[in-house]
Amino acid sequence: MNSGTRVKIAFTATYPDGELFDTSSQDVAAGYEVDADKRFRPIVLEVGAEPTISSLQEGLFGMEVGETKRIETPHEDLQITYDLAEFEAMVGEPAEPGQEIHAKTGLLGEVVAVDDEMVRVDFDPERSGQTLTFDVEVREIE
Repeated sequence: MNSGTRVKIAFTATYPDGELFDTSSQDVAAGYEVDADKRFRPIVLEVGAEPTISSLQEGLFGMEVGETKRIETPHEDLQITYDLAEFEAMVGEPAEPGQEIHAKTGLLGEVVAVDDEMVRVDFDPERSGQTLTFDVEVREIE
């Protein structure tokens, strides 16, 4: 797998206490009794592209279609930095600390820092400092 490779993964991410963070499976969410307002489907990541959850991308290197793996992700990897102009074009309004946004996966994020060039969004400010466990399955590699 090289930089630029697109990888489709199914995933479930949980906290150390076993609570669900996110999943691509509606059945898994139902098993956790989570009624999320999101589209459940595998996600596509472009290896080496920004913004990203770096430890998740690194964990995908060397995997093949059909392979599963458990990837530990420190909380700081859930703080994603965006270019200010791109972020504001994406959300349609100026970036402000404390602003809540929804990722394409349905995750709720909070803007935690803004300067002249970048915006930092924390996609789990409530559980800062906790490591997530991603159980992933590679579905496709393009």
